[in-house]
Amino acid sequence: MRLPRTLLSLLLLTVVACASSEERRQVDTESIAAALEVYLPRLGRAYATGDLAPLEGLAAQKEIGAIAKRISDLAEQGRILEPTFRELTIEEATIFNYANAYVTTVEVWDLRSLATGSREQLAEDIGQSNRVKYQLKREGESWRVLFRAKQG
Repeated sequence: MRLPRTLLSLLLLTVVACASSEERRQVDTESIAAALEVYLPRLGRAYATGDLAPLEGLAAQKEIGAIAKRISDLAEQGRILEPTFRELTIEEATIFNYANAYVTTVEVWDLRSLATGSREQLAEDIGQSNRVKYQLKREGESWRVLFRAKQG
């Protein structure tokens, strides 16, 4: 049985569109991973030093404000958190309207809690694995973190 030329063309376009859509999703997921690989070590340094400037341009002001609040809360408890980023795995990435994404990751961190002032080590958790949810916004060729929340 021969398919009409119009139907055949339509099927071919559908196959090509699906392939290019999957390729685009793969490229987007890779660019999200690359952005988070830059962001996460800087996030760890921000917690350790209290200097939020390296997060500028990588995270929205609202998210930077939330990080500042967490650092302040730790300081009120007499603690400094020194997280060291180790590994990132993207479990799921949902990209919509080209410029928005919801992402679920598994991140591995080494965490040290130190006393403010003396820097005496209070606790240590090496290789802590966390599931984290993100909301991201595309900016140019990269992504900005709008929201980050550890799950469970």
